[in-house]
Amino acid sequence: MKYFSKIASAVLTIGIVAFSAVQVKSQSYEVGLFGGISTYKGDLQQSLFDYRQSRPAVGVLIRKNLNNHWAQRIGLNFGTIAASDSKSDEGFKKNRNLSFRSRVMDIHYLIEFNFFPYQIANPATFVTPFVFAGINVFTFNPQAELRGEWYDLQPLGTEGQGTSVYPERKKYNRIQIAIPFGGGMKFKISRRFGVTVEAGARRTYTDYLDDVSTTYADKSVLFAANGELSAILSDRSLDGQTVDNTNRQRGNASDNDWYMFTGISLNYTLSKKYSDNCKPFRGKLR
Repeated sequence: MKYFSKIASAVLTIGIVAFSAVQVKSQSYEVGLFGGISTYKGDLQQSLFDYRQSRPAVGVLIRKNLNNHWAQRIGLNFGTIAASDSKSDEGFKKNRNLSFRSRVMDIHYLIEFNFFPYQIANPATFVTPFVFAGINVFTFNPQAELRGEWYDLQPLGTEGQGTSVYPERKKYNRIQIAIPFGGGMKFKISRRFGVTVEAGARRTYTDYLDDVSTTYADKSVLFAANGELSAILSDRSLDGQTVDNTNRQRGNASDNDWYMFTGISLNYTLSKKYSDNCKPFRGKLR
């Protein structure tokens, strides 16, 4: 995974460099501000589209329109993902009683395809559905609340990470890569401004966005190796005071976590010129 992350980071860097280096006649550029919500799918929530535990998200972007159908984009988003077992309808989760929040910083490089001709700078185009895909690097930091205080969970090794009793469980890296993809609609609202409505999922390669993945570790081991907080926050189940949950299921290690940004961006074109050199899709619009 470490080498894969390095390769993916290199690909992202190359993509951003390509964004600046690729030269196409009469390209148009846009800058934008994003606002919306962030959601998560993992061991504490089963759907990206469960908005009950969503949190606000914001971002900035730069788009390079290569022509009316293809564009490149780089962006930086900030959001928070969170979930609580107490809001679940499943008995197992209610008893498990875990919760978390994690602030996410996401830098991404995307390729966009417009189904209809569209550029804000092109006076003859107005609206289009679009799709996108690319690559991104993100940071996250799962935390849990105890007695009104929030604690970082990764250093505590709540599933035995970093202990000699569980040598196969390594502490996860809080800098990861993901594959973003999604789509939405673009609308022109004036000669220089446009609005984009979109949803973009991130398929990650970690199961620890929520600090939950495998089985309960022995609390006495956690207490000795990582301290009292590690033991307390590892098992907050309703029956955890009377039952020894060591080696019982805590999470599902076979299913990595996801997160998603959904929202609206206000975009401003920096260009008066535009390109319509996409021959396979060129029609009457110029």
